[in-house]
Amino acid sequence: MVKRQVRRVLAAPRWLYRKYRAFRVLLVALRKLARKEREWKVPLRLRKPRWWLRGFLSRSAVLYELDQGNDPEPYVTDVHRYFRTKNMVHARIQDIINNKLSTHLLLGSMDIPSPELLGLYWRHQVHRFPQEGRVPVQAYLEEMDDGETLFFKVLAGAEGKNIYAVRRTGPGEWAINGTPHHLRAAAGVFLAQNRPLIIERGLVQHPHQGALYPDSVNTLRILTMLDVRNGGDPFIAAAVQRIGSRRSEPADNWTRGGLSAPVDLATGELGRATRLPDRDTKEWFDHHPDTGAPIRGEVVPYWQEVYDLVMHSAKVLSFMEYIGWDIVVTPSGPVVLEANINTGLNVMQSHRPLMQDPRVRAYYNERGVRTGRETEPIPPEDAPL
Repeated sequence: MVKRQVRRVLAAPRWLYRKYRAFRVLLVALRKLARKEREWKVPLRLRKPRWWLRGFLSRSAVLYELDQGNDPEPYVTDVHRYFRTKNMVHARIQDIINNKLSTHLLLGSMDIPSPELLGLYWRHQVHRFPQEGRVPVQAYLEEMDDGETLFFKVLAGAEGKNIYAVRRTGPGEWAINGTPHHLRAAAGVFLAQNRPLIIERGLVQHPHQGALYPDSVNTLRILTMLDVRNGGDPFIAAAVQRIGSRRSEPADNWTRGGLSAPVDLATGELGRATRLPDRDTKEWFDHHPDTGAPIRGEVVPYWQEVYDLVMHSAKVLSFMEYIGWDIVVTPSGPVVLEANINTGLNVMQSHRPLMQDPRVRAYYNERGVRTGRETEPIPPEDAPL
């Protein structure tokens, strides 16, 4: 009797701490949601408070056309995105993939093709891999060949931020994210940095991919997760082609104005594209709004190789279990540019709610993303979704 009472007393602080920690996580998520809501610069009358209570930001409500009658139930909400899906993988494992340097080393150890890792910049010096020693960043830039492109990236970051595309454009001339610089000014961009940066060799994309928009590398975003009711094997939940624009260049980043077109998983054919709404109307594009280049009906080159690469990568890294893969299709085949645990979802759900697929719904439900459809029976494999 006395022992049970002692155990209760000792357990109480642990229980309170768990509750406090859960409250702190929720508070951080709510603050991030509020910040995201404010980032959409529209008049107050265009806000969608009725959808806040259902877990959707105003911009997402417009993107998913919820006011036009679309069923909100099969969509992964923004609350789920910031409070649940970011915790699908254990934090200690996330640390590996969230760090671009360790991601490079991991992919290399698994023989997964990825961009060439050239070095690490820190404290005004570049350590070139795999050579010994360091060189000043100014000297490193001078070593670049004419026409060569390198990417300097922060070790941890998302949404296309803090990426520097450096191109040697001629004798004593460099362009950084498209802006011309002489040597001293180009070096000054990095001398002002207070964070380490990895350095990757720029990839040459397949001409067909470049035709979608020539001033950005247009990547595929492919989401994999585990089929929890069929042995835990990975599967592809969705795939989209991201396409740069004048707003987003030199990147194709969706949150900075890039486009997204769905990819048919069987054929690699693109559907019509869309982008994050500026106002209260969703836009659709069969052709690129800046260049007129065709989008709808185009086919991703090497699609079967892309599919096989993503499935292989998901299987050899199945302990990650939930990954958004960024794929560049080069003239010789696909390369894994990045892997993301806390992957954005509206770039994919802008075309189709993820939880229309019962395998996706089963995975999310088992990992704590609850919906009213969680007990719905799973149809046979040959049933239409």
